[in-house]
Amino acid sequence: MKHIVLAALAALAVTACSSGGSGMGPSGPALPPPDMDGDMDGDIAAPDTSPCGATQMGYLVGQQVEEVDLASLSGNIRLIYPDTAVTEDYRPSRLNLDLAESGVILRPWCG
Repeated sequence: MKHIVLAALAALAVTACSSGGSGMGPSGPALPPPDMDGDMDGDIAAPDTSPCGATQMGYLVGQQVEEVDLASLSGNIRLIYPDTAVTEDYRPSRLNLDLAESGVILRPWCG
């Protein structure tokens, strides 16, 4: 009798775990790209929401920092060379530029 009860409980546990589907909800077409500017053309890129504008500074990557007009970039800018000590204070409006030893810009980021 004990074996029958255990077998019934095991069968019940197995059937309870199977939902008969993928568990991901109903499948259908993917959502359309967001329309960020209201012109119904299906924009894919979201507007820059970084507080320092770093997501729009990708064009700086690969350029020599000496060739970039840093005065034309708005706000507080910090140049970070390898092995440079930097403070850990987080300033969302500050644009940080990670640089290679040669002065090539590797990454813009806020902080």
